[in-house]
Amino acid sequence: MKAAPSIAPLEAPYTLRACAVPYETLAERHPAYGKFGQDVGRTRLIEVPGPHGGATVMAKCEWENPEGSVKDRVAYALLGSALEEHGDRPLSELKVLEYSGGNLSRALSALCAELGIRSRYVLSSASPRSLLDTLEARGAEVDLVDKEKGFLEVVRRALRTAEEDPGWHLLYQHRNPANLFFHERTTGAEIVAQTRERKVAAWVASIGTGGTLIGVLRALRRRDPAVRAVGVTPSELPYASEQPPNGLPKYAGSGGMGYGIRQPFVTLHDDEIEHHTVSHSRCLELMAEFFAATGIRIGTSAAANWSTAREVAASLPPSDTVVTVLPDAGTPEEWARIGR
Repeated sequence: MKAAPSIAPLEAPYTLRACAVPYETLAERHPAYGKFGQDVGRTRLIEVPGPHGGATVMAKCEWENPEGSVKDRVAYALLGSALEEHGDRPLSELKVLEYSGGNLSRALSALCAELGIRSRYVLSSASPRSLLDTLEARGAEVDLVDKEKGFLEVVRRALRTAEEDPGWHLLYQHRNPANLFFHERTTGAEIVAQTRERKVAAWVASIGTGGTLIGVLRALRRRDPAVRAVGVTPSELPYASEQPPNGLPKYAGSGGMGYGIRQPFVTLHDDEIEHHTVSHSRCLELMAEFFAATGIRIGTSAAANWSTAREVAASLPPSDTVVTVLPDAGTPEEWARIGR
């Protein structure tokens, strides 16, 4: 019988290890995986409303990915690492386990359904009905954790499941280096190419795992080591908050863990990152404001990023550029809350 894996807890000290997933080889071996990879990334970088007299604000349109969010990139990267470890064994023998705030499970379930891989997701009981219906339609297994226990318990439930039943392959997005390196290789590289001669003064991104924030930062700082890094988390439970987890509504896909726990990737640059917070109610207002100004739908995490990017840009000269990311276009439930 396969021995239970030794899984580092979320709060364990983190050292970034080398990670070279052979994506091209895996794409040739698994055509459905390759097709998804062809459609991931290369999203537009557009100018969005910014402050009068301040820096230009530009944002990545991540809803253009095949399943509609920035987490499509992470799903492709994490599953690639699992496929590499699985080797030449039949895919029917691979069982993928992951926790999610929503979008990652949507993207992973699509990939796994196409490949015939059994998948299981640990989610909060606050997950939108539209997501749960999608996962059910794709044959995914779902474990729901009481929302009052916070996202930390969602992560810990997945870790316990993997330890108790090692037949499940835990992808572990918060500590899997494929997450960070894929953002550096794709999201970050795209932004470097798309900004060309612009002076990118600051990079703004919400902290879910921190993979987007740190991966893109690494790419941008290779060109200009002076780029500011700005992380955004919900005001209801900010990054590194000493408060216990809570069931308060928060903007999607991001947030602190509680008890002072910090996301592993972010700890690599803790002394360099500026932290901002935005409330859930304010994000809903910002969604409507952005739509009124642009005709474009964004989700709550995108609204938080846009708001923070505008604040940062207001303190910078017009010659500078602040870049951020719009992770998705929002859920039907989010839009229903603001009456659209």
